[in-house]
Amino acid sequence: MKKFCFIKTSILALWCLVPVFGQIDQDQPELCGDKTRITVVPPGLSAAINRTNATAVLSFGLNHTVDLQGINGEIHEVCPLPSNKLVSFGLYVGYDVNIIDTLRYTVADSFVAYDPVMSPNQRWIASRHFHAPQTEIQISEEYLLYDLNASTSENQHNVTPYTSDVTGWAMYPALPGNAPVDLADIPDSNTHEWRSKSFFWAPDSQSVVFADKVGQNLSLVLVLIRNDKPQAYTHALSSAEICGGSGSGEPDLMLENASIASVSGNVPTVVASFHDSNDPSTCHPRQLTLNSYDFQPAPAEVLEHRKRKESTGVRQDR
Repeated sequence: MKKFCFIKTSILALWCLVPVFGQIDQDQPELCGDKTRITVVPPGLSAAINRTNATAVLSFGLNHTVDLQGINGEIHEVCPLPSNKLVSFGLYVGYDVNIIDTLRYTVADSFVAYDPVMSPNQRWIASRHFHAPQTEIQISEEYLLYDLNASTSENQHNVTPYTSDVTGWAMYPALPGNAPVDLADIPDSNTHEWRSKSFFWAPDSQSVVFADKVGQNLSLVLVLIRNDKPQAYTHALSSAEICGGSGSGEPDLMLENASIASVSGNVPTVVASFHDSNDPSTCHPRQLTLNSYDFQPAPAEVLEHRKRKESTGVRQDR
């Protein structure tokens, strides 16, 4: 039944905002660091999205608006932080992450990423480096750690024409000084592939785990945050270890879930579960429990790029 607004102009304005609130889904609480608790939209906050060009505006009541950076087809989650900041996750091809200063009503920083997940203490965002979909250049994965307590400049490292769009520390692969590098057009022997449903944080926000594959070599990657910088450790996984001798054929394994607990001090224990996306008969994955001695420091990678034309400017990935 159609509603009619036979009310005062000010009330009409508020009523007309109601459909706009639906643009903030708040259905992915893991983006805010706690998948068990739904984050409540701050009072008076709404979003408006122009569907023709995927531009988005956040409205803070009737007096303040913020134009979000990047392309935001829909706003999946907004996360209020205790430090007078709010993080907006706008989905398009990847996520456009906007860090908003709620005192000045400005965008303090923004970046685009795949699979971002905030740590439980809302200090860090783990994500995959975003590359626009294309077929000309083979892209290797790079896993990044963004510091929400740091400034824009403090989250930029080793800025070059090929890495000017990379924000945060490089968690993995292990690179000198944790500075991101250009991972386009590298040999297959160095090409990393994402094999995890998500990033899985420890409750104390001091470590995160995920799965990665290079060629046929699958690894569980444990990243410890020490002195505000990431340090990666890996455990090489075999089909026999995960499948336990069950099934036949070659499985296509993906990390489905993982948890990190600390025992006997700060020594982490990782419990990991996998899924085989091939025929179920190839593998019946079992849950793995790994201790610190099961992981080895990730070796530093030496990258050689295939020959390609020199860049004439900053690569545009967004």
